Amino acid sequence: MKVIDEKIQSFLNSLYKLFPDWDTSLKDTIASLLVQSQSGDLYLPITDDTTIDKMKDYFPFVIERTGKENRLYLQKSHSEKRNFESLLFTFLNHKTNQTKNTTITADQIKTIISGLETESKIKLAEEQRETIQDVITSNFRVISGGPGTGKTTVVSFILMAFDRLKLLPSMERIALVAPTGRASQRLTESIQRNLEKFQADPSLTSNFRGQTIHNLLKINPTTNQAKFGEKRYLPYDFIIMDETSMVDLKLMNLFFSAIHFDTHIILLGDPNQLPSVGQGEVLTDLITTLKNKKEFLSELNSNHRFSNDSEFSVFAEIVKQSFDTNSNTKPFPLPKMITKSDLNLKHDFVWIQGDKKTKSTNGNHPEIHDWNIESMVPFLWETFYLHTANKTSKFHWEPNALKDPKNKFIFESIVNEYRCLTILRNGYFGIEAIQGQILRYAKKQLTNPKNEFHLKYRQLSKSFYFEGMPIIIQSNDPMRKLFNGDIGLVVSIHSELRAVFPIEDRLYSFALDTLPDHEPAFFLTIHKSQGSEYKSILLYLPPMNVLDVDSENNLSILNRRILYTAITRAKERVILLGDFQTWEFGLQSFRKRYTGIHIP
Repeated sequence: MKVIDEKIQSFLNSLYKLFPDWDTSLKDTIASLLVQSQSGDLYLPITDDTTIDKMKDYFPFVIERTGKENRLYLQKSHSEKRNFESLLFTFLNHKTNQTKNTTITADQIKTIISGLETESKIKLAEEQRETIQDVITSNFRVISGGPGTGKTTVVSFILMAFDRLKLLPSMERIALVAPTGRASQRLTESIQRNLEKFQADPSLTSNFRGQTIHNLLKINPTTNQAKFGEKRYLPYDFIIMDETSMVDLKLMNLFFSAIHFDTHIILLGDPNQLPSVGQGEVLTDLITTLKNKKEFLSELNSNHRFSNDSEFSVFAEIVKQSFDTNSNTKPFPLPKMITKSDLNLKHDFVWIQGDKKTKSTNGNHPEIHDWNIESMVPFLWETFYLHTANKTSKFHWEPNALKDPKNKFIFESIVNEYRCLTILRNGYFGIEAIQGQILRYAKKQLTNPKNEFHLKYRQLSKSFYFEGMPIIIQSNDPMRKLFNGDIGLVVSIHSELRAVFPIEDRLYSFALDTLPDHEPAFFLTIHKSQGSEYKSILLYLPPMNVLDVDSENNLSILNRRILYTAITRAKERVILLGDFQTWEFGLQSFRKRYTGIHIP
């Protein structure tokens, strides 16, 4: 059984006191349900008739019989499920019965799309054109697509097409939303960047602003109560939601409760990326429902981010196909095994050998050389972080230069050149400990009087900063448009070290001691990187024995989906290192969440 955390154990202890007659089998069943609920499942499959008979009379639990399967829910989870099914059933029925926009002909739409392509110099794929046409003629659409399939490009064309057709609502009646502040900011920047390519009114471009779903619904952080809901609909005619895969069941219920059924809704997302932190797998359930109904769904499959014949993109495509079959129908391609000295070779999917010997679990590679953290840190410093620092120091970042769009492009090319990712946040093999070692190593190198780096540095309170150091914001500061997940660089401006962040159309600098909560961004967790893209990614796999794995229920932080999410952050290259057994286990570990959502 998976290790039970203190919160779950405390709840279990309370239940055991209330029901002292529960036997060991019943206690194990309830513990499994709570663990799986915490991992995102809504129910636990049950096959034991004795357990079913015992559970059916207890209030906190609900047993739902579906075909030959018995599903055990927590009463609260079952209530959220039924609420979602009811809301979605009513919503889809209304959308199905709505009269489609027949005043605009298909030829009119094609002419406008063709003109916008010429204007923007963007050549759309046929599936993108069809999606735009479907959105214009029907006011609900789920647009599903993996990384690089052009989802926000399509949205930009949709907005411009509505504008040319004189059907675009006023700015205050349009909402761009996403689950997190960073995701909403990325949506804003992406749409603004695309709209700038059209011959559009500048005010149209600058007035589009994203916000979080919580802010849209005006959810009180103290009470978790939303201002908008069944008795007060959202005052918008057009709502576009990005990163829908990150939205949990509870939040989506609040959203559907608050929208007027005449509102034009577009939901964007990739069902193959990591699901929400909270319960449910809403986007996947939505897509399944719409596929069965054969309406309201557009799937974008053509990738415009990386070459389809690159080694890591072939790997990613095979992994993606395995999600549908729930098993790997083809063997997953292996990365090219190289040494540190071979890193400059042109292979785009590589595994860097370390110094410590380990064995492959399936015999594909009988001898893999693993890494010690102590030897990895100098390698990363010399190969990646020092390179970024030297690149940053070559530019003279004066205040006026921050306003130049060309410098924003240069800055973003440095920030997005690569990103180091890993799975764990805490512990010796988590990013907190690894980043602490990297920072201590950097300090030792830079403060050495004999160093030849010529980089400026500063010790501030308990933090050490140096020129070119990446930092990530950890709490939202809407007034300064800094959001949890924003990544910037420490830059020298007039000999003062300041933090510079790209915000919408320009760069902004901030005094280091005035920043909201932040930390170094030498490494990110894969969850934190979701929705971003980098020229290259380096993925470190920690040892198997430090991961929380429940092989019996296939519940683990390590699985095929998290590896897929990491690999598809890259545009040009994927570099792997660490424990190869962890890589192999992750590829074999996969299942979709148990939700039981069914919309007739």
